[in-house]
Amino acid sequence: MSWKTLYSTPAALVLGVLLALLLPAGATYVAWLGEIFLALLKVMILPLILFSIFAALAAGADLKRLGTRTLGFYLLTSAIAATAGTFLGWAFSRGLAPGLLSLPQVEPTAADFSVTQLIANFIPSNLFASLADGNILHVVVIAIFAALASRGLPAAQRRLLSDGADALNALLMRMLGLLLLAAPVGIAALVYASLADMDWGAIFALRPFVWAVLCAAVLHAGIFLPLLLWLGSGRAPLRFLSQVRAAPVTALATASSSATYPVSKRVLEDNAGVTSATTSFTLPLGATLNMDGSALYQAILLIFMAQLAGADPSPAQAAFIVLLTMASSAGTAGIPGGGIAMMAFMLDLLGLPQTYLALYLVVDRFFDYPITALNVWGDLIVAAVVDARGSKGDEGRN
Repeated sequence: MSWKTLYSTPAALVLGVLLALLLPAGATYVAWLGEIFLALLKVMILPLILFSIFAALAAGADLKRLGTRTLGFYLLTSAIAATAGTFLGWAFSRGLAPGLLSLPQVEPTAADFSVTQLIANFIPSNLFASLADGNILHVVVIAIFAALASRGLPAAQRRLLSDGADALNALLMRMLGLLLLAAPVGIAALVYASLADMDWGAIFALRPFVWAVLCAAVLHAGIFLPLLLWLGSGRAPLRFLSQVRAAPVTALATASSSATYPVSKRVLEDNAGVTSATTSFTLPLGATLNMDGSALYQAILLIFMAQLAGADPSPAQAAFIVLLTMASSAGTAGIPGGGIAMMAFMLDLLGLPQTYLALYLVVDRFFDYPITALNVWGDLIVAAVVDARGSKGDEGRN
């Protein structure tokens, strides 16, 4: 067995679980390692979202055509995914008793929901306050607004801003890469500290969660997205899957949409006949904004967490979860485990204790791989549909 196999995030997850089972009393001595890792990850994720979204939108070619259609289809697919996840999460979580897994309960907050609260959660009033508070939704809105506004600047100024954003984005990705070298240590400590006092017999009661994710993924990846491809581009879904299969397979193996980007670009252009102008814009934007799998997965997780906490979501709160997961999944970094910070922020927004990250950590490393593949599958289909609607007579269509 190689050193890379032993020092890896999956191995760290196994180690954390074993330590929690065998030596639960020692969790307090290493919890600080996980807290440091999570804090540094939160520090990195917000500026990375800000500059990556700005760089993708500000430098996009033919923004009027590609941007409107791409963002429109990304919004559509994410909305469908989040809605399906919320509905199926609500349906499958009905039989779970509050207090399962020995996690704390909270008082229901249905009465606190209002349109004013919704606007406050989505519309920023102070960039620095949003960054200080760690508000992902505000950062996404600010980045999109700034990028669109930059399109009206003189070419020299726009190019300077775009180059600067690209450089900062590259620097942040480099720093994030160095941080991820310590990911196995941080993940092991987080899992160890979170699961040390957990009732492991109750874990088996989470079978409904697995079924909810499976049903939502099959419906979205196997029915909705192929239907969108067929209606939007006229392509045969099975033939298209055969042409681009290397990309979702790579995503499934690496759990990294960023690592899959060059493969996606190559198979779309070489095998499926999608133009380079389309892939150069839609794929980088999709790696940041289009996270269908993450949207449905996070929606199901939040519904289950709320149910376990005894805070049964009202219809209004369910709608809020749909919007929340759409926006927050758009900021999920294209790296393995990037959703940890996202889920922590969403728990804060919903008023759920951070201890519910334990549930996320238990299931995430298993679902991270197929969910990433679903994210990439959505990117590939949107690229094909946008390309078909933007030009006619290209080769490689069926």
